[in-house]
Amino acid sequence: MEADCEVPVTGADSGRFVVIEPNRPARLVILPPLLVYLLRYRSSRGNRSASKLQDTRAEVRRLEEALRAERGSRQSSSPSLQQSPGLVNDLFDSRGFDVTLKAFRWHLAYCTPGFAASIQTDPTFDLEELFDRVADTFDLQFRTKPARVVLPKWPPYRLIESSLEYFKSNRLYSIHPVVDIDALGCLLDTSDLDDSGTATMADWACLAALTAMITRIRRQEPAFADADPDAYVQAVLSVLPQLIMEHTNVRALEALIILALYIAPLGQPQTAETLLAMAVRILFNLGAHKAKATYETAAQKHQHQHLRALFWTFYAVDKEMSLRKCQPPMINDADCDLTLPDKYVAQSSEHQFFTSELSPKELLYPSDLRLAMLKSKVYHLLYFEQSLSHSRARRLQLIRELDQELTDLKAHFPAACKPDAVVSGNVPNYLIHDLSLRGVNVHLEYYHCLSKIHGASAIGTPVLQSLSPPSTSMELCYQAARSTLIYLRRIRHLIFPETFWIYAQILLTSSISLYIRILSAPKQCGVSDDMQLLESTIDVFHQLNYVKPSKRFPPFVIIEAFIQKLTFLAEQSLLEAAD
Repeated sequence: MEADCEVPVTGADSGRFVVIEPNRPARLVILPPLLVYLLRYRSSRGNRSASKLQDTRAEVRRLEEALRAERGSRQSSSPSLQQSPGLVNDLFDSRGFDVTLKAFRWHLAYCTPGFAASIQTDPTFDLEELFDRVADTFDLQFRTKPARVVLPKWPPYRLIESSLEYFKSNRLYSIHPVVDIDALGCLLDTSDLDDSGTATMADWACLAALTAMITRIRRQEPAFADADPDAYVQAVLSVLPQLIMEHTNVRALEALIILALYIAPLGQPQTAETLLAMAVRILFNLGAHKAKATYETAAQKHQHQHLRALFWTFYAVDKEMSLRKCQPPMINDADCDLTLPDKYVAQSSEHQFFTSELSPKELLYPSDLRLAMLKSKVYHLLYFEQSLSHSRARRLQLIRELDQELTDLKAHFPAACKPDAVVSGNVPNYLIHDLSLRGVNVHLEYYHCLSKIHGASAIGTPVLQSLSPPSTSMELCYQAARSTLIYLRRIRHLIFPETFWIYAQILLTSSISLYIRILSAPKQCGVSDDMQLLESTIDVFHQLNYVKPSKRFPPFVIIEAFIQKLTFLAEQSLLEAAD
């Protein structure tokens, strides 16, 4: 800074100082509270004595040097941020035992129909004793590991550029249409991401969130080896107050949706829901919930088509979370245009299920949007508060109609892509290994929908009906549980920490469902097969846990112990029934 620059201090109460240098644009410097106090004190004296002005200038020079050094250490031109300790462990310590237990309890509470409640009130199933025992026997070296501390950090320009290029060159928009790649490319091309540029906080947040997502899911790429995606997410979370004030900003909307997609698989769906709740009003303000017949310019058409792609991303996640919790969604279908995107994959296409090169001419999404619309119907017709007052006859009629819709949807899948073909063994192992994560999602969500549809027949009746045979609808619910566990056994190579929490509730519901079935009808045929299926599920997680203690994933340990407890109590029930 030149010695003869002027430093007005009229805004000292807010900590904002305008620094004016010869032949350079004025700059705004935001000072910490302590320095604000010192400068305000010195400047007040300087008004009385001109000689004190030099001291003020010296203070500002020292402050600028400190700020410059801090920016350099972070390899970023982003604003100075403070750590948010309250968010660190809960969100990012996904390998911590206590955090895992908290997430496990949350998922268990929403297993249906009423399965978790029946376990928690069953005196023979002491859930707290189980959790205490697992905690005590958990590997000491792993459990006493210091909690991971994640400091907020903005990604460097180089990494942002690499992530954007990776997203574009690999055509990831087909699966995750969460950013307007052309708009973000223009932001980078105009070099607006420095202190004197015009990039907004929403621009920064969107780019940082995208960089976090790419560097996390593609961490094996050499270009991303040194990235710290959790730190980038923490930085974006620290500016949430600014983002939620952007009522019609597309970049803010994109940033919030990416954050939700990043955080939900960490076992934190409730936090993801909160982020989506912040985004939903921006979505509606921008008109993303309505399609347009005509556009004035090509640019307007491009922008609105992207908004519609964002809408469907939001819609799919919202309906999945709603059905899992049997709670109202954030989006009401009656308020929206539910016309699928023009580029959406054909229902009979194998691209839905098997790994293949992505195309800019086709939108896939992480799961089937047609299933998302059916989930909305299932909740509204069977679990919505007013629907619970339907007569039993009306409820059974709705169950049959929804079951038929689900069957019709499955009928359009190619023969080798039907979930039943995978479960029955008609799909060879080499094709199983070619399944994409999207294909797995569609199959498991199909069985979850089947379970939710027929599980609704148990609402209002005791879950445990001693010695009485299950109804036809409940038997279909149990069959969905069997199919789910068999399916998971066949795709065990795709069960890893990054995907576990996506399937956790489906796995828990299926395991508890078979446990309840055994207890309610221990003398029915097929009980021994159900026992073997529970035991084989234990084996899957036992193998996953067969690693070095330092590499064990706590959710795998807890789920293995939980299913062991189910199996042990089921065996006791069978022995008592045989006496």
